Amino acid sequence: MQRRYTPLTNNQWKVIKQFLNWKRKRKLNLRVVFNAILYVTRTGVQWRNLSQTRFPAW
Repeated sequence: MQRRYTPLTNNQWKVIKQFLNWKRKRKLNLRVVFNAILYVTRTGVQWRNLSQTRFPAW
């Protein structure tokens, strides 16, 4: 069991990527957004308080 937040590995991202719609143009990288969601759920920090250097702005 992990106690700390760790970003997605390449293998984990390959599995998740299969369920996403890639045909649509996006402004943000979905992997970064997904990592931010995991960070919020793991640490309990508010979305507005995320580090702007690692994650996209709210």
